[in-house]
Amino acid sequence: MRKILILDDERGVMESFSDYFEDRLWQVIQSESGEQALKLIEKDKVDAAVVDVRLPGMDGNDFIRKAYRLNPETAFVVCTGSPEYIVPKDLLDFPNVSGRLFKKPVNNFSEIEEELLWIIGQKQKNE
Repeated sequence: MRKILILDDERGVMESFSDYFEDRLWQVIQSESGEQALKLIEKDKVDAAVVDVRLPGMDGNDFIRKAYRLNPETAFVVCTGSPEYIVPKDLLDFPNVSGRLFKKPVNNFSEIEEELLWIIGQKQKNE
């Protein structure tokens, strides 16, 4: 069973993602802050993460940088409500961070899942 982290400070958004991925037979770990999420993935590695950008404390960009150092195998997508957000160049240099930005509100969760599975598949091809 694949494991996914949902990092978002909006409870309703986090629950929507969790419901979708649980229905698709992923094991879901939830976190409302980057700091908490890092502690969770130190103990329990995840295959993928859906990351919001605007979070209390550590933002989503810094979370991805630190999480990547902990486990460079994790696939990351960013999902944000921020209309002006662009994925920073240094994050795009990581082979498993999606260059495709997903916006809230999410209308099609399957597109996010497909992107994560594509990244995971590319990673496995290169091993």
